[in-house]
Amino acid sequence: MSLRLATPVVRSTARALVRQQPMALVKIHSSAATKNNATTTTHAPDRLHGSYHWDLERAASAALVPIVAGQLAFGASPVIDTLLGVVLPVHLHIGFDACIIDYFNKRKAPVLGPLMKGTLYAATAGVLVGCYQFNTQDVGLSEFIRACWVA
Repeated sequence: MSLRLATPVVRSTARALVRQQPMALVKIHSSAATKNNATTTTHAPDRLHGSYHWDLERAASAALVPIVAGQLAFGASPVIDTLLGVVLPVHLHIGFDACIIDYFNKRKAPVLGPLMKGTLYAATAGVLVGCYQFNTQDVGLSEFIRACWVA
């Protein structure tokens, strides 16, 4: 009985293997673009997504250490609040942008990827405006963090 149930699966798998086409030769190391092969064209270099982008990521991450240490050592300060209100949202934006690029790239998600990037830019702008408002109209980020930590 079990052999009779498994027979269609084996038969369809065998047919699929027979129908496979042999792989064609692939030119791997081609630097010249041809009319017939559009996959060998390279994109134009962009400095914002090259080494400058990497340097900005590392600078934002490294800048958070002395900002937080200064906040803990000197207490609430308008300078530290301003730096924290700019560097922290930029650092978070870069991290979320990397996640969106990795998991929702243009090839896999042609509609959802740009929608998520637009949402990220709007959210980052909103957070920057919110940090500005909180630092100028309220107690400031450093004092808020201290009050939350004590409570």
